[in-house]
Amino acid sequence: MRVLVTGGNGQLGSVLVDLLSARPADVFMGVDLPAIDITSPTSVAQVLALFSPDVVINCAAWTAVDAAEEREAEALKVNGDGPRVLAEACKAAAAWLVQISTDYVFAGDACTPYTEDATPDPKTA
Repeated sequence: MRVLVTGGNGQLGSVLVDLLSARPADVFMGVDLPAIDITSPTSVAQVLALFSPDVVINCAAWTAVDAAEEREAEALKVNGDGPRVLAEACKAAAAWLVQISTDYVFAGDACTPYTEDATPDPKTA
């Protein structure tokens, strides 16, 4: 299986890349800026065409909370538009997308665990 990890130099992505490297049957690649810009359809399409992954695991994200509040448009581009760009490119490339997220995309007032079809309602940037 060919696995592409975006955000491969980040906190989660780097650990995932390390774990995948211990699996000799799998072929994987971790990528990060500037090799891939998940907000750019052209950049994503080029990387997917080059590597031909079966699965893309998106660990790329704007994680600096305070900076996200100050630069909300940029954070939304990475955390909102980026996954959409990846999803569209993965669909075109017949690759699965695993989108890593956070509970902060929800309001936090549910009495039961959130499911995949829960409506996002973020209260911060």
